[in-house]
Amino acid sequence: MEDPKEPLIDLVAEIPFFDCFEKTEISLLLDAGTWINVTSGNRIITKGEIDLRMFVLIQGHAEVVLQEKILAVLGVGDIFGEVGLMGAPRMAHVETQTDCLLLSFNAEQLNNLPLELQVKFLRRILFATFARLQKINQWDWLRRHPKTDL
Repeated sequence: MEDPKEPLIDLVAEIPFFDCFEKTEISLLLDAGTWINVTSGNRIITKGEIDLRMFVLIQGHAEVVLQEKILAVLGVGDIFGEVGLMGAPRMAHVETQTDCLLLSFNAEQLNNLPLELQVKFLRRILFATFARLQKINQWDWLRRHPKTDL
């Protein structure tokens, strides 16, 4: 008999953030996480709030907004709000551009996972965070060192 979660497992398995997880691990993550639908034009995260959740964008697009400036556009597979897992205040707003389907995880949900899966999940968050920081550093360097024609 097929697992009734199989279509969701297959959907999530296609998301780059989850490409290192086995289907059995994805099934455990789906049991731990919470699905959230947010319609277009709504706020997911509010700057300054303390919220112990992080999110994976499964469908749709959202914007990271600080002082009315768009800092980033998020798409399928992007994670955000991971600093919230540590109880830190939100640093920016995140607002939907389209209808969005999100998978959220809070610290308590993650703590209830098998230890090996917790470590794998947190390593994946670190990898995504480091990749984001590297991109920001590159943009900053390019901004400060514009190409000059000789």
